Amino acid sequence: MALTVDSAFSAYFDAINLDGDRRSDANARKDHIVGLMKKKFEVLEAFPSGSIPRFTAIKKHADVDVMVALHYGKHIKGKSPKDLLQDVRDALGEDKTNVRKNGQAVTLYYDSWPNVDIVPAAQCINGAGAVTHYDIPDASSGNWISTNPKDHGDDIDHAASTCGGNFRKIVKMAKAWNKGHSDYLQSYHIEVMALKALTSSLDDLPWSVFQFFDKASALAKSSLWNRLGYADSYLSQSDRDQAVDRLEKARDGARDAWYAGRQGNEADAVRSWRAVFGDPFPTFG
Repeated sequence: MALTVDSAFSAYFDAINLDGDRRSDANARKDHIVGLMKKKFEVLEAFPSGSIPRFTAIKKHADVDVMVALHYGKHIKGKSPKDLLQDVRDALGEDKTNVRKNGQAVTLYYDSWPNVDIVPAAQCINGAGAVTHYDIPDASSGNWISTNPKDHGDDIDHAASTCGGNFRKIVKMAKAWNKGHSDYLQSYHIEVMALKALTSSLDDLPWSVFQFFDKASALAKSSLWNRLGYADSYLSQSDRDQAVDRLEKARDGARDAWYAGRQGNEADAVRSWRAVFGDPFPTFG
């Protein structure tokens, strides 16, 4: 329970936040994966990616992504995305694995947190011999997707530096909101929305949360480009429509909640924010 909007948001964030620096866990899993992969593959590079090293992870929904760049000529050339993912899965032998539902990784399940999504990749090199980006498999479409998680991580760091600590808080709140509203949006997509929507100081958290939902509901209506590709290419039209509908309802609810707080009506504001976020946002009292 909470008596003010500020205390309610603080309690909500504590409830959803995967706190602490979990990069040591991610690096330990990465080292284990590399050890397994080197039995069958020539590994050129491997690094943790995803929400844990970017400090945008939430409780109960944070596994480790490990990108593993393989020798292109030996392991990738001439292979379809589906073939490459199957090769990785086969190489892990008796370990508990499955292809992630988006068709871009092989999940390795551990007896303790965290599990690992292994993303095999081909390095893309420029004329100077430097890695510019990576191509990863997308078995769902049969295509290769160009990406660079390192650049995206730098973008998140820059936004957090520019906007302040509330940037990552809002990203995490948006991810938790998404999990409670049918999970139509992928984590990376939400992060890109935040990068586009939040570009200045976010000192007023309730207003900034409304601003995120307001701008995200518009961004979700059409294709959203980020650096090397579309962040929302995974969405079918029906899923896009459903996501937009939920974002617009969150926008309208957030506007009402912010206005109630602006008028000094803490009780109505807390109740309205709880209507937006649901559990575990606290009740008033």
